[in-house]
Amino acid sequence: MAAARHPDGVIEEAVDYARKNGWEVIKARGGSAHAWGVMRCSGDCPQVSIFSTPRVPENHAQALRRAVDRCQHGTEEETNG
Repeated sequence: MAAARHPDGVIEEAVDYARKNGWEVIKARGGSAHAWGVMRCSGDCPQVSIFSTPRVPENHAQALRRAVDRCQHGTEEETNG
């Protein structure tokens, strides 16, 4: 089954970045007005909400990438060798 895609391209790029760095992306059930889904790392980092329609999508995408970059549980470089 194909991974769910966020309707905003900038946020989808950040979600793809998270997936490539080992984070699990879970799309919310139903039609929540705020949360499109959540991202979870394989360790004990707090999960991060992915908003459906943030006020400034570029800022939200940057915050998602920042959460992945702060994670201490592995990076793309460590995973790929």
